[in-house]
Amino acid sequence: MSCALVLAGHGSHISPHTAGLVWSHVDKLRAMGVADEVTAAFWKEMPSFHQVLRTLSATDITVVPIFTAQGYFTRMVIPAEMGLTGAITQQGEKIIRYARTLSEHPYLTQVTQQRVEAGLARAKVQGDQVAVVIIGHSTRRTPESRLAAEHQAQCIRQTGLAREVITVFLDDDPSIPEAFSLTTAPTLIVIPFFVAAGSHTTLDVPRQLGLDPEQCEAEVKGRQVFYLPPVGVDESLTEAILELAREAGAPLHRPRSGSNWDAFPAAGREPLMEAVRRTGTLDFGQLRLSAQAVTALEPESAAADQPPERLESAEALRQKVRQPDDHFRPLAVSADLPFGWRAECALPERLHALVETIYPGVVALWAEAQQGHFRPGSIESLSQRQTGIFRKLADLDQSQQMALVEGTCGACILHPSWFDGVVGQIPCPEPCNLWMSRALKQIEAEEK
Repeated sequence: MSCALVLAGHGSHISPHTAGLVWSHVDKLRAMGVADEVTAAFWKEMPSFHQVLRTLSATDITVVPIFTAQGYFTRMVIPAEMGLTGAITQQGEKIIRYARTLSEHPYLTQVTQQRVEAGLARAKVQGDQVAVVIIGHSTRRTPESRLAAEHQAQCIRQTGLAREVITVFLDDDPSIPEAFSLTTAPTLIVIPFFVAAGSHTTLDVPRQLGLDPEQCEAEVKGRQVFYLPPVGVDESLTEAILELAREAGAPLHRPRSGSNWDAFPAAGREPLMEAVRRTGTLDFGQLRLSAQAVTALEPESAAADQPPERLESAEALRQKVRQPDDHFRPLAVSADLPFGWRAECALPERLHALVETIYPGVVALWAEAQQGHFRPGSIESLSQRQTGIFRKLADLDQSQQMALVEGTCGACILHPSWFDGVVGQIPCPEPCNLWMSRALKQIEAEEK
C-alpha cells in the first residue's frame, strides 16, 4: 500500500513566509523518504485543501494540520474542504487519516519555554521583573481556538520563570494593546503563538504592540519590550510532524538520506513525461518543457543576450517563482511568471518535479483534461461547502461572476472551466481563494 503525507497550512495573499515554512518541511520530509508522496495544501494558496487529494495516487493519505490550535480551520474548514468525517475517512479506495494539531503535541510547550528562557537571557533581567505575553490568533467564531495559547500560559506560570504571564489575541479579547494595562512588570517578553513568520507576526502583531516591522526590541509606553520569533519556526517541528502522523496511524517508511526532488505527488506524472517524450517539447502554461530542462517562455520584448540563471535546488526554484525580485506571487498560476532562468532535468523523473514545484497541483488537472476525466465544479457547490463568510458567493449573479472572471481569471494560465464548462488545455475546477476574496469584497461593497 502506497502512502502520502499532506501538510495542511493557512497560506497568505501577502507574505511568502506563511506557506514557505510549510514547504520547507515538505522538502525535508521528501528527502527523508518517509512517504511515497509528500506535499502541502493551503487555504489561501495552491494546492487548495479541496484539490490536493486529486494530486495523489497513494491509497493511504495522512493529513497533518500545521496550526497551533484546534480551531475554526482545523475543526471546520479542513474537514469540509477535504470531505473528512473524522480521524479516519474512507473515500473510495483511499483512506484519509486526519492527525491532531501541533497544539496537542509536547513540541509547542517545549519551544514556548525555550522562547521565555531566551528572552530572559536577552533582556538580562530576573524573572521577577518580567511579564510574559503570549499572543494567540483565536477567533470569536470558535471560542475553543484560544485554549491552546491559554494552556501554554498556564504551563509557563507553573515554571515560575516570570512574575506575570498573560495571553492576548489578534482576533479576540483581550486584545494585543491591552498587554500593557494587564501587566505591571517593567520588561515584557512577547511570544507570538503562531507557526510561521508571516504577515501576522511581522506586520499585524508588531503594529499593535507599538513596534516597527522587523523591530525585536524597543521601549514602548515606558516598558522594555522584547519580541521573540514565532513558536513554529524551530527546527524540531519536522519530528513533531512525523510523530503526529505516526500517532494517526500513517504507515510511514523508515527515514533515509535522499533528495528533496523525490516523493512528489504522482497523479499525472506519467502522462506528462510521455507527452514530452512524444513531442520533444511541450508548452505548459508559461513553461517550455523538454527532456533536458524546464524554462520560462520569454516575452518577445525580453533581451536575448542574457544567459539564463541556472536553478538547481527545489528551494532556489520555489524562491524564484514565488518571490521574483521580492515581489510575492500568491497565486502560483498567475500569468506573470518570471523568466530568464533554466532548471535542468538531471533524471527523467525530475521534469515532473520541476513542474510541480512551479505549479503545485496543476499537473493532475492537465492530465485529467488530456485523458477526458476532468469534471469541473461550480460556484454553487463551492458556496454550499463553505462554513463561513464565503457562503455569500451564492448571491453572485451571472453578470457579476462574468465581471470577476474577466478581471481575475484573464491573468491566469488556467481556464475557468467551472464558469463556462469549457475544459481547455489546463482547466480550473473551481474559483481560487484569491477570486473568492475579490468576489466577497465586491459583495460587501455593494451591500454598503
